[in-house]
Amino acid sequence: MNKFTIATAIIFTVMFSFTNYAQSISIGIGGGLTNVVGSEFFTNEISYGVGVNTGLGYSTEWNMGVVAKLGLPLVPITPRAFILCHSLNGNEFVTFESLAKGTSIIQRELTTSQSILSVGLGVQYGFIPIPVGIDPYLAIDLMYNKFGVLKDTIFATEEIRYGFSRFGLGLGVGAEVSIIPVLNIDVLVSYQMMNLVGNEDGESSLSTLTLDAFLLFSLL
Repeated sequence: MNKFTIATAIIFTVMFSFTNYAQSISIGIGGGLTNVVGSEFFTNEISYGVGVNTGLGYSTEWNMGVVAKLGLPLVPITPRAFILCHSLNGNEFVTFESLAKGTSIIQRELTTSQSILSVGLGVQYGFIPIPVGIDPYLAIDLMYNKFGVLKDTIFATEEIRYGFSRFGLGLGVGAEVSIIPVLNIDVLVSYQMMNLVGNEDGESSLSTLTLDAFLLFSLL
């Protein structure tokens, strides 16, 4: 059993150990956008050639996942757990001169792709609900992130770099909007530091800004 599977089992075991004290249990499914904001290694445009600083060209892509929440009686703190899959991609068309058989102009598409699977456990602090059915909150999450293999065609042929796992931290602000008694829409904006702990010497930090919406179904 790999480290990511063990971490997932531990997080959701801790989460559901609170079910005996829960006033409500909600399960949500949804997704949204992941915007890569740093560092430069991840956000720089892809470049071609010896001596040129290359980037991965990541910008804004999609994510999708599930979330579970436990409402505790008489306290504004709500434990939450989630699994979220981010899909990151970059591409760039580069034009250069070839002198192999006379001078000619060649255009090549350079691509990068990678996925990140995050499993997290955290809490959200709810403010006093607004009378129109909106419950704003602040959220903090601890995450275990599995970085998938990085595939790129920067040097004309596909290169695969193997994945790894890191711990991260997320800080967010969101709101739950009541639709009907058993159905809410949960909207969350979160700043996530994906490889905050466990990174190797010289490893670039990856920070993202996510915007997600989930349909929350109340089970209790």
